[in-house]
Amino acid sequence: MKNIFLLLIFAFGFTSAQNLIEDSEISENVKEFGRISVSFDLNNAAEFYRLKCENPIYAQFSGGENVFKESLFKNMKSYLDSGVYSVNGIFELIMFVDKEGKLQNFILKPEVPNSNLLYRDLELVMKKIYPTWIPASCSGVPVDSKIRQKINFRTDNFDI
Repeated sequence: MKNIFLLLIFAFGFTSAQNLIEDSEISENVKEFGRISVSFDLNNAAEFYRLKCENPIYAQFSGGENVFKESLFKNMKSYLDSGVYSVNGIFELIMFVDKEGKLQNFILKPEVPNSNLLYRDLELVMKKIYPTWIPASCSGVPVDSKIRQKINFRTDNFDI
């Protein structure tokens, strides 16, 4: 009996109790699940660049500033692809309105690395805002104008 017991201890003493697993085998089988959420607020009032004339009337969104912000907020929720980029901080959306009241172009400042994707999505957002602007005027004559809207972006990462 003693011999059998020693033989079993000797036989199983040299076998490994655990298998060694390479780090690459572990990482291949594990997937990290997470979610990125981009939130933003439009609490700042729209700012108008000064017109150098007498009796200036600044451009207005048809329906007012609150309607513009609601439309911008709704479209940003729909078209911003939160899984592609991470933006944090206050950005300035500078919009150029022509003499006919149409939004001609916009600029997003500051420029950050890989901001072309965010710019592309904001371009879709701005195209979806249908109503035209009431153009700015100097002494009754329509003129081109610039409007600045500050947007505070925040990106949150969540593990699932």
